[in-house]
Amino acid sequence: MKKTLLLILLNIFINPVFADSPLTSTDFYKAYMDVPMVQEASLSKGSITNEMMEYIDDDANPVDVKLAIINAIGWEHNGVMISKLFLDYVLKKKNYKKEYYGKYLSFEYSATSDELICYSYMLALDNYFDTVEAFEVASLALRKKPQSYAVNIIFNLIKSQGLTSYGEYCYASRLFLDMQFNLNIVMDMRGESLSYVFEYMGYIGKNCKTN
Repeated sequence: MKKTLLLILLNIFINPVFADSPLTSTDFYKAYMDVPMVQEASLSKGSITNEMMEYIDDDANPVDVKLAIINAIGWEHNGVMISKLFLDYVLKKKNYKKEYYGKYLSFEYSATSDELICYSYMLALDNYFDTVEAFEVASLALRKKPQSYAVNIIFNLIKSQGLTSYGEYCYASRLFLDMQFNLNIVMDMRGESLSYVFEYMGYIGKNCKTN
């Protein structure tokens, strides 16, 4: 009985934090619903298809649409690690190799910024309770494409997930406030998609001091 009560209390206090969090509450894919692949992803019930992975790993396709597909797939994957499926797909397709490195390190070293940010986003959504590895991979993507608004958005969402899990809502919110005034970032996302991110991040920081 005591164990049951303890589990109930833990669910009450822990679940709201993660059910309402940066990675699970920013549905920016809704601004891309005119794209057939995004529509398909939104109906996929957490699954990723070969067609989606092919689109995401096509260098000719825009990064914001790739990320919108991942966003539309969401975070409920029924126990399937979509990040692993994507990594295996890329490694087989690109055959990344580097002397003295294993396949995973070769991927980190050789992958494009788009591949890295998409993989990191999938990693984060696969397990939003632990985003350390996702943050590390997103950092690599940002290093390769520091001026991309889309890459910065995902990097900061992953970073914010970790911050809010420790109650650092003001710091997390400030990341996005700073982005709005950063003139060095190149806009490569649809303007209407940003409202889904900034409204939520502004909401969690509404009681924070601005100075």
